[in-house]
Amino acid sequence: MDSLDSSIIIAGQKLFILQGDRSHSLQWEKYGFSLECPQGAVSKDTEVAVTALAGGNFKVPKGTVLVSAVYAISVSKALLKPLVIELQHCVDLRNTSQTGCLKFVRAPLKFPNAYQFSIVEGGSFSVGNRYGCIERDEFCALGIAHVGNGDIPNGGGNGSENDTQTQGTNNDSEEETIGDTPNDSSNGVHSDLILLIE
Repeated sequence: MDSLDSSIIIAGQKLFILQGDRSHSLQWEKYGFSLECPQGAVSKDTEVAVTALAGGNFKVPKGTVLVSAVYAISVSKALLKPLVIELQHCVDLRNTSQTGCLKFVRAPLKFPNAYQFSIVEGGSFSVGNRYGCIERDEFCALGIAHVGNGDIPNGGGNGSENDTQTQGTNNDSEEETIGDTPNDSSNGVHSDLILLIE
C-alpha cells in the first residue's frame, strides 16, 4: 500500500492466509478475484495481500485497453509452486476467436516504471466465462487487457459510461488514445467493470 500513488482509486482490500500443509481455494467474489493454492506451494503460513484498483495512472501497451480491475498482489514469503489466479473481466466472449483478444498484463508498483503494463505470456480465457485464469509465482499489479482496435463485446449498455467518467475515473475506453501514444496514461479501466464491482 505504501507504494501506491495519489492517482490510484482503491475499490477494496483483502488479506488471505495460506497454510503450506494443505491446498486452498479462496474467492473474493465482490471484486472478481479468486486464488487456488496447491498443497506445498508455501513452506509455512504465508499472507497474500490483494488490493483491487478501480483506476489510476495506468500505462498499457499500444493497442490495448484494460477490461478488468487491476489487482495489486503481494506475498509475504517466496512461493514453492505457482498459485492459480482468476480475474473477472467485462468482455462477453461469444466465440473462440474472441478469446485470443484477451491477455493478462502486469506492472511494477514502484518507480521508475510504476504502472507501466506489459503483456504476460500464458493464461486462458473461455467462451461464456467472465474470468481469465493464469498461474503466477511472482506478483505486483495484474489485470486483463483487450488487444486490438475493434469494438469490445460486452453484455452491458453504454448509458452509464459517461456517468462513471464524471466521477473522476475517466473510463471511456472506446475513446482512449493509449494505442496512439505509448506514454499516454489511462485513468482507469473499462467502465462496464466499474459498474460491475460497485
